[in-house]
Amino acid sequence: MSEENCIFCKIVRGEMPASVIFEDEHSIAFMDVFPIAKGHSLLIPRKHYTNMFDVDPDVVAHLAKNLADLTKRVQKATGAEGVLNIAANGEGAGQDVPHLHFHAIPRNKSSPFGFKFPPDYRSSMAPREDLDSIAEKIREST
Repeated sequence: MSEENCIFCKIVRGEMPASVIFEDEHSIAFMDVFPIAKGHSLLIPRKHYTNMFDVDPDVVAHLAKNLADLTKRVQKATGAEGVLNIAANGEGAGQDVPHLHFHAIPRNKSSPFGFKFPPDYRSSMAPREDLDSIAEKIREST
């Protein structure tokens, strides 16, 4: 998707309405128009990046600071027990808007949604040699 057709870029340019929470020269936080829970918010960089695979590291550092601020504000405003932060990177991860964005979703233990591990994921630890092998691959993937 081109920047011209990107819905988040249209919000940044003022071509689409948004319920803005805060903004600065590098980012903007606003309400998700399809909220999973009341208070579901998004944080995006003003500049178009598809996802974490192509974003400038300095922009990520700035976004991290603002995501921490947004997360605290969402929790305080909603009174939720917690706030789930999510960024999907690529279609395989469920990314449906190709502009980097972070969700801040208020959540309680009783919420019907959330990041859930498979029921038996802690039934056995991965062999250390497997962990060391993938760690080496990741380390060498610069």
